Amino acid sequence: MRRYFAVLGLSTLLLTGAPAQAEEAVLKGAMFIKSDKSLFRSVFNQFVERVNETGKGLVRIDPVLGPEAIPSREMPNALSEGVIDVAGLPPAYYRGIILEADALQLASVPPAEQRKNGAIDYLQTRYNAAGWQFLAQYGYGLQFHLFLDEPIETLADLKDFPLRTTPTYRHFFDALGARQVETSRGELYTAMERGVVDGYANAMSEVAPAGWDDVTKYRVDPGFYHAVVTITVNKERWDSLSDEQKAVLSSAAEAVEMEMAPAMVAADQAEGQKMVDKGMTVITLSKDDAASLQDMALGAYWSLLEGENADSIGKLRPLLSK
Repeated sequence: MRRYFAVLGLSTLLLTGAPAQAEEAVLKGAMFIKSDKSLFRSVFNQFVERVNETGKGLVRIDPVLGPEAIPSREMPNALSEGVIDVAGLPPAYYRGIILEADALQLASVPPAEQRKNGAIDYLQTRYNAAGWQFLAQYGYGLQFHLFLDEPIETLADLKDFPLRTTPTYRHFFDALGARQVETSRGELYTAMERGVVDGYANAMSEVAPAGWDDVTKYRVDPGFYHAVVTITVNKERWDSLSDEQKAVLSSAAEAVEMEMAPAMVAADQAEGQKMVDKGMTVITLSKDDAASLQDMALGAYWSLLEGENADSIGKLRPLLSK
């Protein structure tokens, strides 16, 4: 995998201490989560810090805007239009721009293998065609879980169960037969408190920072999908950078996947245990129901993607699957 980053950004130039030949490039960043308590925001912040520390005099990311400045769902367009240069976003937020990226959350092979087997090379062609440059992903191994304020015993109990939905979960929840309610992330606490919804899906580490643990009694195991976030750059801006500047970004991207991402997964597990220690009950589905949950989740989403572009997803799916 290290060879991939060397090719991408000529990272060996960075290690040689070659003198900077270009004026410092200042990139505008954006991240879809505001709270610094979020592990997803924390990793993006670490990426920015790594760039700014190793790229002094060459390249830096400043400022990093959050959804208070640019609504999260508008950040993909802002990146495409060059309003921002670097973004941390879930692929589901920009599936209308790069459909294939949305398959990353369904992968059964880790990012290192994706770089070796050609999956990322193929995805890079799709990113480039859209005017973006893929740098890194994180969140593989960190899964979404169902969180409820009413208990269930079997998967069948979720039929007509009111769940807060997003595009990421919609087709899976259709397969479950759940009653889906659309609310913004910021409205979820109130929706749970008032009984508008009785559950939602998210990563374990996102629950407490948002305060949702106050209105959540149960977590359903196992989890599903991978809560992947990508770090991408506007392609025109990327092409304007020198090899040394690209090397700084590529080296920081390598650190994201090889160092920061594994630590994040461990931290997510720890956050889940903290909620259990404080009284949240884990509902562990039977072996058959657990298998059905996984099959429904993956099957529904792969079918959705293949229905939108059978040729492209057909090329990508074998590279992301065991």
